[in-house]
Amino acid sequence: MWWISRAAGMVAGILLVASLVWGVLLTTRALKPVDRPAWLLALHRWLSALACIGVVVHILGLVADNYVYFGWREVFLPQASGWKRTPVTLGVIAMYLLILVQGTSLIMKSLPRRFWKFIHYFSYLAVWLSIVHAALAGTDVSNRLYQAIALLLTVTAVTAAIIRIVIGTTRAQVAARRNSVD
Repeated sequence: MWWISRAAGMVAGILLVASLVWGVLLTTRALKPVDRPAWLLALHRWLSALACIGVVVHILGLVADNYVYFGWREVFLPQASGWKRTPVTLGVIAMYLLILVQGTSLIMKSLPRRFWKFIHYFSYLAVWLSIVHAALAGTDVSNRLYQAIALLLTVTAVTAAIIRIVIGTTRAQVAARRNSVD
């Protein structure tokens, strides 16, 4: 089960970063000449759902394994784990942020757009906390392949965030143009 938990955590991390990238591509329309918004949205949702499933498998694997003790309390309560307390807590917080972002996205049509968008910004924090959680709590951090993939994921997530900040949203660009014309 330890192998399943580790693999699921790694795959969930990859899927989280991929979802972040697809969300940025959708929001900024950075690939506008060649992108298809409906396809980008569908892929973003699919990657997000798969990442959530990966997190669930990661947690179930931790609870089922006996390499390090993780009960439901340690998995759901920050600071409850005696093993690498702070890194595990970062993972617990990332999980709750992911639940918040995914949950509000499922009911987004019934929420005010500004509120949903504000909550959705927490996805950047969830990805960052997940990366730090993996770097500090992961048992594979000495593996060179793992290090290379972690570095690539980190650079990709940071680059996506920078692109998001620099390009902004399509709606924001439209509003800025309207304001400059008035």
